[in-house]
Amino acid sequence: MVSRIQTSIPGLDKLIQGGLPKSSITLVSGTPGTGKSILCAQILYHNALQGKKCLYLNLEQNEGRLESQMQQFGWKPEKLKNLKIIGVDSSDPNLVEYILKEIQKTRYDLIVLDSLDSISSNPLTLEEVNQKSLQQIAEFTIPTMLDSPTIGRLKLKKIFSAIAKSKATALLTSEKVEGTEGFSRDTISEFLCDGIVLLNYVEIGITDYRSLIVRKLRNSNHTKDVVPFNITNKGIEIIKKQKND
Repeated sequence: MVSRIQTSIPGLDKLIQGGLPKSSITLVSGTPGTGKSILCAQILYHNALQGKKCLYLNLEQNEGRLESQMQQFGWKPEKLKNLKIIGVDSSDPNLVEYILKEIQKTRYDLIVLDSLDSISSNPLTLEEVNQKSLQQIAEFTIPTMLDSPTIGRLKLKKIFSAIAKSKATALLTSEKVEGTEGFSRDTISEFLCDGIVLLNYVEIGITDYRSLIVRKLRNSNHTKDVVPFNITNKGIEIIKKQKND
């Protein structure tokens, strides 16, 4: 039987056979404004409330902004000693090494990395490549493949590998580029992860409509339906199906 980490998002766990498989890596994807960070923060916070050791690596927002956003939903991250929120400068050339050290030095139950785009879209600059020895460059690629997309993708593989070795359950966000078939901006994360949750947002006049679909979740008999959800003053909640639907 597969051990699971409950999301504690009302209505979601029953759609994914009780929660996220323990030690799985799930990609949370969607266009801007779909609620990726809220979903991840909500899962992380409620697991921290249950005593799990949780880490949020925030590469997208200014220091303290995520905490303020969480407080808007009545969550109090500052009171949880087992919840660690770190704002990381995505332009730091040592970004990947910093992330790897943080993952490796503490045994976390749940990790959020928001977002992968900050890594894949900010690979080594030409100047940084020239400063590195061939031995250092070899950690990412071979000397004949030093183009930016290749280096960025291999950095991601390194992070995925470190998370897998840590045995933590992880949620990694990425922006889905409109008009493309891929689920991540880097086009490789969807193949490295165990699960994909795709969030959608449609605005028609004064009405908006949010939904999610679980595109894959290994070791789970999950729903294949498009599932509507709301963002309330308490966070995300799944809209229950009417009996006549």
